[in-house]
Amino acid sequence: MDIKIKDLCEKIEKAYDVKILFCVESGSRVWGMSSEDSDYDVRFVFKRDIKEYINLLNKDEVIKETYDNMFRKCKPKGCYIDLVGFDIFKFLKLFIKSNPTTIEWILSNKLYYGEIPKVFINFIIKNLNRIAMYHHYKSMCKQNYLKYLKSGALVTYKKYLYAMRGLVYAQWVACEDTLPPINFKEAIEKSYFLDTNIKNKLLKIIELKKSGKEKDIVENDIKIDRYIETFLQKDYSQYLGKRQLPDITELNEELWKQLGLK
Repeated sequence: MDIKIKDLCEKIEKAYDVKILFCVESGSRVWGMSSEDSDYDVRFVFKRDIKEYINLLNKDEVIKETYDNMFRKCKPKGCYIDLVGFDIFKFLKLFIKSNPTTIEWILSNKLYYGEIPKVFINFIIKNLNRIAMYHHYKSMCKQNYLKYLKSGALVTYKKYLYAMRGLVYAQWVACEDTLPPINFKEAIEKSYFLDTNIKNKLLKIIELKKSGKEKDIVENDIKIDRYIETFLQKDYSQYLGKRQLPDITELNEELWKQLGLK
């Protein structure tokens, strides 16, 4: 699969006339809870020739391609490989705000292509915006809970894990001054603030999902539902400190370097 995705990256570079800085796996495969039929969530950051940025006709900031299990282009729904790429400007504008999606990309333990600039990793360690991350993950928990679990529309192991992933990571950001582990099982095991019974339930659900039962329709787990509702009613703002503007000098330097201006 590594070679196939590398080939797809090279095809995208030629088709869109871009250069991919790095390409990684995202989603359940790096969260430590993928099943045999899990698709591949491939994410990348690309740059264009400097002249393309000084142009009255701006190019797209996002590139999307989807493929089936035979590596043929297909419609997004039900695809086997989902590739999404951000232009370096779009990526960095989100990144300096501690956007969790972009942070998870650079923390991925699966690199398919290119190289992640060390400047990116060093920056987020020094300039983590806990407020932004907390609200992002809490919103993730709330949306999944209300849309799928509380409504009874789609109560599955997968939806419980998505809702609880938001909860655990939001609590982690509020209680710890560090980035949460990208591996969800590791985050659960290291979360001292998480109720022991809930922790054991989540670890069991992860194993059920990995065994291929992620889409099984199940009944609501009353204890987990109550735990989520209690969390959503709480305000952790007092633990998050004040938001400070980060020093983006190093990121600008890296951007100029990538574009050949330095």
